[in-house]
Amino acid sequence: MKGSADALATFFDMLGRAYEVEIREQPGLWERIAADQTSAALADATAAGPVVFIGSGSSRFVAQFAALAYRRAGVVAIALAATEAAFDARTHEGQTVVAVSQSGRSADVLAACTALAPSRLIALTNDPASLLAERAECVVDMACGPERAVPATKSVSVALAIARIAAGMLDGEGGVREALVQAAIDVRAFLERPAGDIATVAAQLAERTVEVIGTGFGVSLASEIALKLKEAAYVQAEGFSAGEFRHGSTAILERSGALIGLVDAHSRTRVEGVAAEAHARGTEVVAFGGALGTLGHVIGPAARDTFDALRWLVTGQRLALEIGRLQGIDSDAPRGLKKALT
Repeated sequence: MKGSADALATFFDMLGRAYEVEIREQPGLWERIAADQTSAALADATAAGPVVFIGSGSSRFVAQFAALAYRRAGVVAIALAATEAAFDARTHEGQTVVAVSQSGRSADVLAACTALAPSRLIALTNDPASLLAERAECVVDMACGPERAVPATKSVSVALAIARIAAGMLDGEGGVREALVQAAIDVRAFLERPAGDIATVAAQLAERTVEVIGTGFGVSLASEIALKLKEAAYVQAEGFSAGEFRHGSTAILERSGALIGLVDAHSRTRVEGVAAEAHARGTEVVAFGGALGTLGHVIGPAARDTFDALRWLVTGQRLALEIGRLQGIDSDAPRGLKKALT
């Protein structure tokens, strides 16, 4: 019997193996980005503004994050879903476009680039020999290496890191590279710890619908984490702005659901208010980045600085992996999906 149990445990541990390997590769890639000139290339190419960031799927949430980082740096910037860009083409035609695409072959992204008719096209891609790269005046190479799992991991976090450093450079912000190195240290330590707390939370969330909330940079990260829960673990999940969630969506909070709050110094008060209401209704509460008073479970690296988005992101990736394994899901190749050309 013990042999059978061990064999079963080994089987479940091998599910999503490529996804896990790619999650674990991320801190090393961030350290490389902190040391090289990749972000400087993006900053130089976008300094004049205004900038339109576009992408699909995970890349759309990267675009939203990047546009906010640029606006905070004083650069006029927006984000568009590549699939919807044609409807906004007249407004943004002739501007600088940063197309975010892991593969550089996304038909949606390529079509959006045509519709927007940019004065300058910049490709933020993991394939510098792609169709997108061929069309671009400037190619910013993520240089992540191949991603084999369908749910994107390292291309998402590397693109976030590149964009955030570029925005910091445009704003004359000091210490941003050092902050990325610290994020790599914190996340590596988290990934090296046993999955005990994560596994406990995974077991509690596996059969629930999940709402993910954040503020500021946490809004785009909430959507990306919800996407990972859907892709890698088949969990019905949605991402929200914590403030906007209170304008109607709190009606869905109930005992059969769960709420994940993305916590940092800026979001804590607003996220805690929603979490308190959720807890009062019997909703399972989980916090990434720091405690929400005495409510629920706290998992992942503690929030501390500029790159808390990466700390939240990897916590969500790992949680999705553990839920998938509990459900017998191979997160490397979810049903109905192939490697997205995003």
